[in-house]
Amino acid sequence: MKVKLDENISTRIVEAIRALESARNVEIGSVLQDYGGGYADPECMFLFRDEVGVAMISGDHNILQTHVNLAAYTASGLISIWPPAGYPQMKRFGQTTFLVRWWPVIKMKIAASKVGSRWRIPLVWTSGIEKFTELRDPRTAP
Repeated sequence: MKVKLDENISTRIVEAIRALESARNVEIGSVLQDYGGGYADPECMFLFRDEVGVAMISGDHNILQTHVNLAAYTASGLISIWPPAGYPQMKRFGQTTFLVRWWPVIKMKIAASKVGSRWRIPLVWTSGIEKFTELRDPRTAP
């Protein structure tokens, strides 16, 4: 399973998750490390999809305010995971702790999700696969 963390997640957090990951079938990448800077989100998504990527984890909690990016995630077929609204205020150590705490459940959620699914991690410390909320495209939501 190939998972990539976007440019809004520190490469140090990516390294921490890589260091803790023991499953041989999980490959963790970083947009910044793998592609460098200067790419728009949709470009990275389709590049990663073409590399047979499965899921992208974003640090951009405001994704619903940028519909073109949300639409690109759906069109790419990648499963996408977003942090809660309070994520930016956590800063480095809090963000690291939060994502490391949720990492095992994020993997389970990716494995259980359909292609193109979009999920938000809740701002709680007790993790569980049932706690994710589905993100709906506001252009098509009822």
